[in-house]
Amino acid sequence: MKKEFLISVLTKQLIEGEQEELEIMTKAFLELKQDSYVIKYTEEEEDGSKSETTLQVENKKRITVSREGTISTHMIIEEGVRNLSHHVTPYGAFSMGVVADKIESDISEKGGILRFRYMTDLENAPLGEIEFDITLNPIG
Repeated sequence: MKKEFLISVLTKQLIEGEQEELEIMTKAFLELKQDSYVIKYTEEEEDGSKSETTLQVENKKRITVSREGTISTHMIIEEGVRNLSHHVTPYGAFSMGVVADKIESDISEKGGILRFRYMTDLENAPLGEIEFDITLNPIG
């Protein structure tokens, strides 16, 4: 089953002492599977380019984030487990450690919420904290 929703994504990040907040609203597709669900949406950047984001949430405990666009990202986010994420930017590629301290998920075929927060590090040196608050609302 694949359904269209209105998605609100609020991102808060604290990187090297600098705090930033960004909110987007756009259309998203939600596909429920046996042990997971997949959320896909397109984001338009300030320069007019677009990026595709896919979030796959497995058993409400593991989130895979894939983003394709000017900046490409692949991350596996799990509570208490440090994983290496991979990022490709116009300036080069790098890897960064990520470990979640919170994953909350209440998604159904009617929409719902997904909240998660993770810490980042470069070569085990703490870098920052990023938090997502995602809401899916039915269209119409």
